[in-house]
Amino acid sequence: MCENAKILCPYCLTREIDPAQAICSACYSKEDKWERGSWDDLRKRKNADEIQMFTIAKKVDEAFQIPENEAYACIEKHEMIQAEALEREMEAFHRRRILCMVEIFSKIDCGILFSGYVELDTYFKNVWDYAHQRIAAEQLREVQEYLRSQIPWKSLSSQRMDLGAELLNFWCGEDELDWGYSQYFEIAAGNLKPFLAMTLLQRFCVSIFQM
Repeated sequence: MCENAKILCPYCLTREIDPAQAICSACYSKEDKWERGSWDDLRKRKNADEIQMFTIAKKVDEAFQIPENEAYACIEKHEMIQAEALEREMEAFHRRRILCMVEIFSKIDCGILFSGYVELDTYFKNVWDYAHQRIAAEQLREVQEYLRSQIPWKSLSSQRMDLGAELLNFWCGEDELDWGYSQYFEIAAGNLKPFLAMTLLQRFCVSIFQM
């Protein structure tokens, strides 16, 4: 990227910024203290493509959090029909996230996690079927546990351990992902950045809105 290049703020898509700025000052000012700290940490990164990848990841994650927060508000007001509709919207969004991650993993050599050859096609096909609600989580979990048993965890570097954790858990629900259910792509970007070009990961994240 040209040193003097300008881009549109990925959040408002109206104001020009330096790529290392991550978001414009107007969008930054709307964030709370904790989020501003997060943006400050992000701006310390030296790689402009990486900064933009995390910025896009945070934006997609926030899009997921909108119905999540609205659902909580409806539950507090005992508006259960609306809350259930929002929860279904979140579930559909999560299925799109899963399918997006399957595409991302197709660009990564996950064979580096295993000491011998392991067939991953069945796993990814089952994940695809699960996202399309064609099989239950229990069937997919059997394949997941087999793969878990084949990874020599103690001999892996920390980066490969993160890749292995991402590979096994990206399709799981809120009960297992916990806070990662809301910070889904930001966490994925951190786990996958040593193995995938940030510009490619960024393109995949943007594509979730087109699914």
